[in-house]
Formats: sequence, structure tokens, C-alpha cells
Amino acid sequence: MKIAGPAVTDWAGPDGVSVICYLVFVIRPEGPHPMPPILSLTGISKQFPGVTALDSVDFNLGKSTLINIISGLLHPTAGKISLAGEEVILASAVQAQKAGISTITQEFNLVPQLTVAENIFLGREPTVGIGLLNWGKIKRHASEVLGELGLNVPLGQRVSYLSVGDRQLVEIAKALSMEFRIITMDEPTAALNAGEVARLFEIIERLKRRGIAVFYVSHRLREIFQIADRVTVLRDGKRVDTRRLDGLTEDDVVTMMLGRALKKEAAIYQEIPVTEKAALSVNNLTAPGFVTDISFDLQVGEVMGCAGLVGSGRYELTRALFGLLRISSGEVKINGRLVPLNSSNDAIRHGIYMLPEERKIEGIFPDLTVRENLLISAKRLFHRLSELLINADEEEKQYQGMRNSLDIRAASSGQKITKLSGGNQQKVMLGRALVSSSRILLLNEPTRGVDVGTRVEIHAAIRTLARSGYAIIVSSSDIPELVSVSDRCLVLSAGRTKGLLDRAQISEDNITALAIGQEIRSDN
Repeated sequence: MKIAGPAVTDWAGPDGVSVICYLVFVIRPEGPHPMPPILSLTGISKQFPGVTALDSVDFNLGKSTLINIISGLLHPTAGKISLAGEEVILASAVQAQKAGISTITQEFNLVPQLTVAENIFLGREPTVGIGLLNWGKIKRHASEVLGELGLNVPLGQRVSYLSVGDRQLVEIAKALSMEFRIITMDEPTAALNAGEVARLFEIIERLKRRGIAVFYVSHRLREIFQIADRVTVLRDGKRVDTRRLDGLTEDDVVTMMLGRALKKEAAIYQEIPVTEKAALSVNNLTAPGFVTDISFDLQVGEVMGCAGLVGSGRYELTRALFGLLRISSGEVKINGRLVPLNSSNDAIRHGIYMLPEERKIEGIFPDLTVRENLLISAKRLFHRLSELLINADEEEKQYQGMRNSLDIRAASSGQKITKLSGGNQQKVMLGRALVSSSRILLLNEPTRGVDVGTRVEIHAAIRTLARSGYAIIVSSSDIPELVSVSDRCLVLSAGRTKGLLDRAQISEDNITALAIGQEIRSDN
């Protein structure tokens, strides 16, 4: 038997942070003429200004820095790429697609205003006669592909009305309709619920049986151990090892990734004496169409988790508290004083700051530098009439202090934030919240898209902030994350409170049960 096929990877980016690559392989019979690997990368190096992101990587169906390289979006500084044993140059995304490589990004390449069938065949619609669209053929072929994936949605449905999970399957359907040999998936489960994740894994198994290589990028180790056959680990841009997952544990993989054993996440939680002083009091808060009659007190020095499935109102609650959604009834008190929250300016003025769920869309300013992104919400250290009066030395000092505190890894404060890894971008967003002088932090998906080492660092930072007197809400779809950091956990379903768990009750089973509308057992 010959292993030749798909992979799961993660690229930490051009700033030298650990990279981990998880591989899913297709097994094909060798026969009299063994098949070469479907994708092979040899001696790949990629350099950015001042930083080497990849250094002589050499393996079959590869690493995650390479997700952009094999998609034709980045060009390697050195090395070669081979498809089925033949060397190729992927100078553009179009060339990669023609070579049989499809990339499904976190930001889907779909046109929301078009239908499912139109998106599947966009740009290559079959025609008849003088160029009229052959709608019969479009619908017939689209129906066949969707049926193979088990996706039961009307072909005439606009993509904008589909769930995130269904949109993802439309992307996969598009790839199947084009007969791609390799499909890359970048953090495909980041916004999916448990049922959608299970369905995606079933699809991946079907793709493997069809002989399609799946290049699967994820930071979620548990998922990798469910679907992968081999693991390749990069650290500081160099390959550490390639191992079969048989007999490996998550701890083994993490140790390869970091070069050391990792402190257990459960050990991060250390109970902090929480004051009886409520930093934030929410009473019967309703934001029409999103959340209804939500009540809780958030104490000074407390980390409160907020859990719920997609559509539960979890994220919308934090947006309402940050003044981004209209509150129709109820009241919000900060340090015992009733405050209006009609805008984000109101929230910031009263000491509330929110870390958004979608870092790339709502968080970073891609055209600004690391320092500018970190300090953009801070009160300027100089009362100025124009930009000429910015105290650059003081701002650099403030940036360096936050960089050291959060271990932000950047070549310089003037580096574009888009050149940082997802984990370091997230640290910059957290730093922005801290320099805003706010003492109530609303953190949405604080470790989405970061590697396991950075995840633990961020969790430890959250607990440290609580210890220093911050009041923090962590809203997350990652239940182990909530178990790791929360003193109490609010669970929402359909916009309403299903339960408020104290520390002794917090467990993955209890959170999941409440999130899906079940009662928790008294012995849990």
C-alpha cells in the first residue's frame, strides 16, 4: 500500500511561532507501478522582510505555511513543488486551480446574492446555442454533487440564507464539480456546531474514499486525532518530525510542537478570591431578535464564561453590552450605577471593552502597523491639534511594555499586522483592550485560530488579569476553553438563559447538556 494524499495543517505565520501540521492521507493500492505522492514539497523556504517563515521544509503533502504556497497565493523563496511526481510552478490561484487544487478559506469564496446552483458553477456555466445558460444541466449536475455530500438545500436558495455549515458544503460541492484532486480546508470547524462538525468529518471520509487529498488546517488537536493518519510538526519554520498518530497522544504532539512539555490547561485555573462587589450588573436585558430577559452579576476579579450553540445569542449578548445592538428593555449597572449603552463609545466611556469574534473582519486594521493597531483605542498620551503632536517615543514605550507583557512576537512595532500569525494578532487585540483603560472585558473567541502554545498563554493572561481586578466575560464556542478559565459559566439557548454554573458544576458534559436544552444531572 502507498500513502499519497490529504493533509491537515496550521501555519503560525511569518513571525517564527510554532507551526503544527496534521496530515490526513488516502491509501491507494500500489499495484505493479506504485503511485507517487499526489503532492510533494521539497526544500521549501519562504522569507519575509527580516523573517524566515519556512526553512527548507521537505515532506509529502505538507505544512501549513504552505497553504498559501500550494494555493498559488504566495511564492516560495526556494524549493520545488511536485504534483503526482511532476514539478510544477503555482504562480497564481488560477494556476493552482487548473492543477487540481481547491482552497476553502474561513472567509468563503461564495457570492451571497447568488443561488446555491449559481455559486457551484460560477464562471464556468454550461451554455447552449448562442451562449444561453443551460439551466437544466446546471441544476442536474448541482443536484448530483449536493446529493453525494448529503446536503439537502434548494438549488435556488440564496447562499446568504444558508448556515455557515451549509455554506462550507457548497464550497466543497464546487470543488467536487471541478474534479479537484486536492482540497485544502482552513480552520473549517471554527464556526460550526457539534452536528455540523460530525457531518464535515463524514464528508472528509467520503472524499478520501474517492481518492481526493484533503489538506486540513486546524488548531484543534482533538479533531486531528479523530480524522488524521499522520502528523508532521514544524517549529520555528523547520520540520521537527513526521509520525503516524497510532500510539501518539495529544501531549506527544504538543511536546514536539513546543519543544517542551506543556502545562496542563486544567492546571491554569486557580481559584481567585472574588469580591462581593459587582463590576457589571445585568437585569432582564432584552435585545429584540437576539436575547431575552438576561440577568447576571459579574464580580470584580471574576471570569465568567458564556456558552451556547450557534444562534444561541452568546455573541449578541456581548455586542449588546458593548452598545452595538439596541437594548429595548432591562438595565445595565456598572459599579452600582445605571448607565446607558447606546453606542460603543458609551461602553468604552464607562469602562467596557469588547474583543470581537471575527478578528480579520471586525478586529484588525490590515493597513496599519502592529503598534498602531494596539494603541488605536488608547487615549493619546499627548493632547494634540494634529497628528504631528503624537508623542511617538511614549507610544513606542507603551507598545514595548505591552509586547513584553503579552509576549507579542513581531519583527518591529512598524511591521504590518497582517504579517503576524493569528495568535500574535489576537494578542495585539487583547493588548488593545488593556490599553483602553477599561476594567470590564468582553472577550469573544479569544483563542480562535491560534496554536496550542499561544492558547495556553492567552488563558493564563486572562486568569492573571482577573487576579489583578479585571471583570471578564469569555464568550466561546470552545467548551474546553470555558472549563479552563471560568469561575462561573452562563449557558444560553435560543437567546435565553438555560443555566448559570458555579465552578464545581462546570464541566464539558454540563455545558453541552444545557446548550442543547437538556437538564444537567445532579451527580455531575
